[in-house]
Amino acid sequence: MLVAFCVGSLLVIVLAVNLTYSLVKGVLYSELDHFLRDKLAYQQIAAAQTGDRIVFRLSEPLLNTMQDPGGMDFFQFRFTDGREVFRSSGLPEGVNLPSVGLIDADSSKGQDAVISITDFKADGNIDDRLNPKEQSIPIRCMGVVFEPKPLVEGNAGTNELELIKVHLVVAHNCLEIESVLSDLKSRLLQIGIICSIAALLFTALTVRNSVKPVGLISRRINDLKIGDEDECIDLKEVPLELVPIIDRLNQLLKRVAKTINQERQFTSNAAHELRNPLAALRSQVEVALSSEISSDEEYETLYNIFGLQQHMERIVSSLLLLARLDSGSQRVNSEEFPLANLIRKSWKQFFDKASEKDLKIKWEMVESDISIKSDDVLIGILLSNVFENAVTYTPSSGHLVISSEVTEGSVMISVKNSNPGIKNEEVSNLMRRFGRKNPNFTSNLGHSGIGFSICRRIAYDHLGGQINVDVTYDWFTVTIVFPTTVVLGNHYHV
Repeated sequence: MLVAFCVGSLLVIVLAVNLTYSLVKGVLYSELDHFLRDKLAYQQIAAAQTGDRIVFRLSEPLLNTMQDPGGMDFFQFRFTDGREVFRSSGLPEGVNLPSVGLIDADSSKGQDAVISITDFKADGNIDDRLNPKEQSIPIRCMGVVFEPKPLVEGNAGTNELELIKVHLVVAHNCLEIESVLSDLKSRLLQIGIICSIAALLFTALTVRNSVKPVGLISRRINDLKIGDEDECIDLKEVPLELVPIIDRLNQLLKRVAKTINQERQFTSNAAHELRNPLAALRSQVEVALSSEISSDEEYETLYNIFGLQQHMERIVSSLLLLARLDSGSQRVNSEEFPLANLIRKSWKQFFDKASEKDLKIKWEMVESDISIKSDDVLIGILLSNVFENAVTYTPSSGHLVISSEVTEGSVMISVKNSNPGIKNEEVSNLMRRFGRKNPNFTSNLGHSGIGFSICRRIAYDHLGGQINVDVTYDWFTVTIVFPTTVVLGNHYHV
């Protein structure tokens, strides 16, 4: 908007300068035309015909003034057939004034024209201060055709004298006027541009100060925790014009927070209510499996029911954990612990499953003497979900690389496994709650699609870090980065 304002102001300045230039030029040239018209009339009176000659009835001082070689005014008398009668001495030989005023319509009317400057330089009849870069001089000229008044000598009658028509042209060197006008135009442009820049800076400062509260409100909105009914924007910090909007926004935030909390409460209550029936179902299935079974079909059926019950228990446990993370009831405890030991401890529960699938595991860990200060429980939950995802979806005989790196003030843990066929555009869907590659992708693997949601909650909201997923043709990589305090050891990558 400021750019548009700047461009618009420059256009207005250019138009205003050109208009002012045209008005001033019109006034100056109008006055010059009056001067030329008076000079034209005066020289017509001074010219007289005696016999077949034209004479000028002027005193010697006045004639010398008119004949000043360094003057800015020129005149030239010619017969109507083009033969010259008389010219001002300031006009070089070979240079003729334009033939204006030959017809009555152009008589006594100012005309713009140019004459060559080279002839003036050769004669030395031009002021060096007025030398332009161009090879011509602008002039303003005016002409008229008239019959000089005859002078009667002795008793000769005027009736016997044949009157001669003379073409008179007067002109004025406009270099000085054009120089003044050009200087005026450039100064007006400079003043206009300076004023425009000053106005632009003033406007920018005014707008910046005016919208500063809006920026503060924007940052405040960005910092709000969605789901907390006590989170709102203080109306005392809001400009009067925005109070109605922010007030409605606060009401909307409260309604959204109430809806989110009701959903969280429902999820938590449902998960709690399901735990007891699932525990009872597990007990019944275990008793049935431990008793004598008459057929293999009954055993397989009970075994499948037991697997489904375990799957439901994992979903309920994940929902409860997610509800705690969403509600903020899961507290972060900062304690010192060896990072490498925690990663290996979290991996132990997946060792047998990885062996069954014949996965090739490669470790790139920090040294065991490096300790960090963070929440080992939350990091353990995060790692368990990432390891379970990697072991479950890595194709049999695939590869899995577990690495970690400690730098000053942060930890990076990377779990890279052979790509099970996931494309890059499918990552955003996997990161959502209950997100899957396709409806059948995890139907027989015992997963609900909540793991990544739990990992995101822990990484972003509780550890203050981030979790990124990178997919290539060969690899599916999950990278976890979070800030921490290094208690022991150096920043080595082993």
